[in-house]
Amino acid sequence: MENTKILLLDDREENLISLKAILNRDDIDIYATTSPNEALRIVWENDIAVALVDVQMPGMDGFEFAETLFSNPKTREILIVFVTAISKETTYAVRGLKTGAIDYLYKPLDPYITNAKVDSLIKLARSQREIRDKNKLLENYATIVLNSPDIIATVEPDTGSILSINPSVETILGISPASLIKTPMLDLLVDPLKSSLRDVLVKRSFIGGETIVVEDQFYGRLRQPVWLELRIMYKNRLLFVNLHDVEKRKAHELALIDAQTQAEKARKTKESFLANMSHEIRTPLNGIIGLGNLLSATELSEAQTELVNMLRQSSGSLLNILNDILDISKIDEGKFSIIPASTDLRVLGKQIIDLMQFKADEKKLELRLEIGKNTPESVTVDGMRLNQILLNLIGNALKFTETGSVTLKMEHLAQTPAGHSIRFAVEDTGIGMSDEHLANIFSEYGQASENTSHQYGGTGLGLTISQKLVRLMGSELEVNSRFRQGSQFFFTLIVQDANEKSGEQKPVVSFQSLPSFEGKKVLVAEDNPINALLLKKYLKAWQLNAVIVSNGKEAVDQLREELFDLIIMDTRMPEMDGFQAARFAREELRVTTPILSLSATVLPEEVSQALDAGMNDTLSKPFEPEKLHQKIDLLLSTLMPANVSQV
Repeated sequence: MENTKILLLDDREENLISLKAILNRDDIDIYATTSPNEALRIVWENDIAVALVDVQMPGMDGFEFAETLFSNPKTREILIVFVTAISKETTYAVRGLKTGAIDYLYKPLDPYITNAKVDSLIKLARSQREIRDKNKLLENYATIVLNSPDIIATVEPDTGSILSINPSVETILGISPASLIKTPMLDLLVDPLKSSLRDVLVKRSFIGGETIVVEDQFYGRLRQPVWLELRIMYKNRLLFVNLHDVEKRKAHELALIDAQTQAEKARKTKESFLANMSHEIRTPLNGIIGLGNLLSATELSEAQTELVNMLRQSSGSLLNILNDILDISKIDEGKFSIIPASTDLRVLGKQIIDLMQFKADEKKLELRLEIGKNTPESVTVDGMRLNQILLNLIGNALKFTETGSVTLKMEHLAQTPAGHSIRFAVEDTGIGMSDEHLANIFSEYGQASENTSHQYGGTGLGLTISQKLVRLMGSELEVNSRFRQGSQFFFTLIVQDANEKSGEQKPVVSFQSLPSFEGKKVLVAEDNPINALLLKKYLKAWQLNAVIVSNGKEAVDQLREELFDLIIMDTRMPEMDGFQAARFAREELRVTTPILSLSATVLPEEVSQALDAGMNDTLSKPFEPEKLHQKIDLLLSTLMPANVSQV
């Protein structure tokens, strides 16, 4: 606690020394002077609580000094005790009390009496200070409450009646404060029976003393609902309630919820569109690719073989475009992941060059592969995605190059603690781009200029998906280009040495040379006649006895009549789709036969839906015959149905 400050005023120095000796205590600070004017300066500059003043002094006596202190509001509260040796008469004492003094000490001073009186005066001064401080605090609180933009009220806990409320209630709710006294606060609510405040009052959850925060809707001006946040605190058997207007925040929250609902609706619409688009495109595309496979298995002339190869290349290009669209959607929704694996960069580079060589030959361009001498053979990287990026970049370079060359470069830049720093670049001698055109090339469905697609073709998706994939791999696809002087697209990856080298890609195997499944019966449900024909050809080549139906209802009817070793079922069919048919077969017919789903979409949602419906595995269209053979072999070798993930 802060020491009490005491002033000693006497015109004789020896009296001051005597008083100091008597009042030698640790809990007081003493200011002593022989000059009344100096004493006035001391009380003005310091918070003096008690003054011991000699009555008879030259110039200004004790009475005049006391009157001066009492006349000023700043010093009026000082407790004055006169120290005198003149008289103990009543009239003399009365004069002193009229000037503001509260007691007398008579010379010669008795140390015990003096200390006792000073001690009581110190206690009195401290009590008065506490009272003044509390009054000042209450005045501040009152000012805060009166001027607060929030509604502040005291409420009776048992009845919920308002005992006091500040003027802000008129601003927020349009009700005068005086009219609300003794009114239950629940009467101001839009729905009192379902209110959070009622719950607090009924359960008396405020008894613990913690501040409770709830929200309720009140009737405001013109009976319009207003959301208020209530902060409720219980103290001195009263509820102190602070009500804050949160209408704008609530409106913002509702807007966010609405926006989220709209975004979710748009997402589902987008997913539905992508699923439908994938199905509508992949289904006929599967037929085109399949017919190409069937044609390639027949005896063809050299010219016919070339035409079949062109057919397969074209359908492959269409499939790449479709995959690009779906990949962009997956990346944007965070459903795309990079899976590093052992990859031989030299093998990967050669495969890319071999695959794109026919395009280079068509335009009489030189297509080169340059690999730096320090580039490691086998590294850990997502080879499939790296292959996709480089194929897109080379395809783009070949498209916009009329004369000269296109070069794929792999250059080892440095060995870092994180691994090898390898720069991948595709350079061409094509049409190049101006600075203005460079700004648009990575945007979705955007190309360098408006006439680019008309003159050179393409969707503009290749660079977009490549940039997104490069970013997922922790890098950035960059470009250097000069108009009519060629372009260079490049990015740098940090990769680690692989534990083992990846082998050469396996050659394509003809579906006719695959092992047979002699004696097995298969039910096929497929509504597309071309796809049904392809499946029939493949299954016949593998000596499978196939029964073909055109929808899920026919498949269910067939399952009622006979048993099969395997069911192959398209997901989207008229009358009854594959999901409904599979679920009915599992739940109603108790069929345990393995079911392979043929889906024209690659969305994870549809794969999950197939497995949930009771199908054992899925295969996406378009598919290679070898992949279908692998799936059939796996399912026929499974004695008991068991879900396996899509490969």
